[in-house]
Amino acid sequence: MQIIRAVAAGSLIFLASLAPGDSEAQSIARRVASVRDGKVRMTYPARPDLCGWGNGISTRSSHNNTTRSWNAEQNDDVAFDDECSVGPARLVLTLSEGRVERIRAYVGGRWRSASNVTDLGQVSAREVVDYLFDIANSGSGKAAQEAIFPATIAGDVNVIQPLYDLARNESRRSDVRDQAVFWLSQQPDERAVDLLENILKTGRSEDIRDKAIFGLSQHRSGRGFAILRQYAEDNRAPEDLRAKAIFWLGQRKGTDRFDYLRGLYTRLDSDDLKDKVIFAMSQQKDDASMRWLIDLASNSREPVEMRKKALFWAGQGGGNIEMLTSMYDRMREDELKEHMIFVFSQRRERAAVDKLMQIARNDPDRDMRRKAMFWLGQSRDPRVSAFLSDIITR
Repeated sequence: MQIIRAVAAGSLIFLASLAPGDSEAQSIARRVASVRDGKVRMTYPARPDLCGWGNGISTRSSHNNTTRSWNAEQNDDVAFDDECSVGPARLVLTLSEGRVERIRAYVGGRWRSASNVTDLGQVSAREVVDYLFDIANSGSGKAAQEAIFPATIAGDVNVIQPLYDLARNESRRSDVRDQAVFWLSQQPDERAVDLLENILKTGRSEDIRDKAIFGLSQHRSGRGFAILRQYAEDNRAPEDLRAKAIFWLGQRKGTDRFDYLRGLYTRLDSDDLKDKVIFAMSQQKDDASMRWLIDLASNSREPVEMRKKALFWAGQGGGNIEMLTSMYDRMREDELKEHMIFVFSQRRERAAVDKLMQIARNDPDRDMRRKAMFWLGQSRDPRVSAFLSDIITR
């Protein structure tokens, strides 16, 4: 009997040593709730690819590739001795009258000495992620939005599903849902692309679908662009959202983008969407795209408004000035010639000013001469003053 009692007592001692202490057993929420005013801070494991400095967090592979940066170089919470300091992640909650008002996250460094601060010490990544998503899903004020990013820097916790669920939660404010979509697009897991596509196709509000379009354009896998192409050509989709898809398609460079956008233009019926393709092509800023815009502006089979827009963006995008000046002499439409004069006035090349002076002196159309004179009067080219004086004295 004494042996049994001794074994039992030893077992109790052993089990007691395995049980968490009171502070560990309490949830983060309960421990935070015990603080009415001031700051609560804690540390948790950070993703190994991140490092921090000042108010910034970046990937360790490229210190310039900033994941998040606050406004100032210094902060009241964390001091940094290294330019790129590795984990842990540090979370700071600011409370007022028992309510979490602001949330800040850092990676690396060391805590600064501070008063009126409650330090919860080290907590698990899983526990802090659950706590932060609880704030994002049910909290109010700025903290609900600010809770999302710190969850994404936790190590060894996949946040794709809670980000997706939050993005689909129509009871939440749009700014909170927008943040969820954005950080979903930053997750390297390719499942994020499928979830963003689902938001785009099934989201009830145009705002959240707009954010999904942006998110698809940002995912590092590049898979989102195939989805955006399909959406841009979907006649059942809202036209303004199709326009957004076209815009983001134009932000990527490459021959495949050029070929796709050029073909898309011929397949569209909407002038507004064609306008977006013209702008997207102007963003490529390569010779082939500029030549396409100039060819479009020269095409008499195209509507005048489309030709004017192509001409404007060719001028703004750095289209070959010699091609533009020679095109003026072939133009028959006064509306387009007037528009070309404006385009020349916006260029800084010597050849553009030369063309304006030639028009002002020799164009058989008096209105064109007058418009060229007007824009020459706005020029800072030192030759213009003498030219205008010569014209006036004649």
